[in-house]
Amino acid sequence: MSDIRFRVRQFLVTPSVKRVQEGRRQGSLCSKRVKRVQLDRYFRQATLALIVGSFLLLHTSDMILAQGIPQRWEAREYKPRIGIGSPRRVEGGGTRSTTSNCPVNGKPLTALVPTNGFGVTVTPYPTFFVYMPATSSEGVPLEVEFILKDSNKNEIYQTRFETTGRAGIIAISLPSEAGLSPLEMGEDYQWSFSMICQDSDRSKDRVVQGALRRVQLDPILETQLKQASPEQQIELYAGGEIWHEALARLVELRREHPTDPTVAAQWVQLLNAAGLGDMAQESLVSNPTTRRGQPSSLE
Repeated sequence: MSDIRFRVRQFLVTPSVKRVQEGRRQGSLCSKRVKRVQLDRYFRQATLALIVGSFLLLHTSDMILAQGIPQRWEAREYKPRIGIGSPRRVEGGGTRSTTSNCPVNGKPLTALVPTNGFGVTVTPYPTFFVYMPATSSEGVPLEVEFILKDSNKNEIYQTRFETTGRAGIIAISLPSEAGLSPLEMGEDYQWSFSMICQDSDRSKDRVVQGALRRVQLDPILETQLKQASPEQQIELYAGGEIWHEALARLVELRREHPTDPTVAAQWVQLLNAAGLGDMAQESLVSNPTTRRGQPSSLE
């Protein structure tokens, strides 16, 4: 009798156990399928991210260059403050002028700045560029003077040096080792460059002027600059309206690679954008030796 009961119980229980076991097996299979689907989705997303990342990496240069040198330097981000006046970037003597004691041949004395005479820098000691015309007494040293003033028109730096009288673009860099304090962030400055035609009568000088402001370098732009090639750095500076560094970096490349077509094209494009296209074919003159350069006393 007990044997019959056991068999009946076994008959009744076994299908139930089998159903439970089958359910567990199906649940396990379902769980595995879910995990497989999740893994497939994860790998698809990871693969897509890798492809996109690779694409962006491969096309970084194109993206950087797309910002590019503008066709026209409009200075939308940085504008000179009211009261700074209108710096005269081109000396009014004109071609073959003989109205002073240092008559010039060809193009006039010109400050290499945008049309509004205003440029921006991100360095504490920027470099300035001026086109020096040839003088009738070419080969005879001619003394010139560079002066920097703060927004209150206080003279903070002055230097004189001699040139050969040959035509070309020269650079004047603010010296960090001469006791000159770095330019202050957000401050506007005025500068002038003079050909001293008669030391006893400075009213006869040929003079050009410019204005600048030191600004904080944008963190994103700073990161891009660190990853960019020298040519791309020029594009980035120009795209960010950082005139002084765009021009200084380009001059440096022109000296290092005078026959490089890419650098030559950038040179023409940047000068054209600033309304200085007639300077594109001028030579870069070796940096002059400063004879007298010193911070000016504000007392």
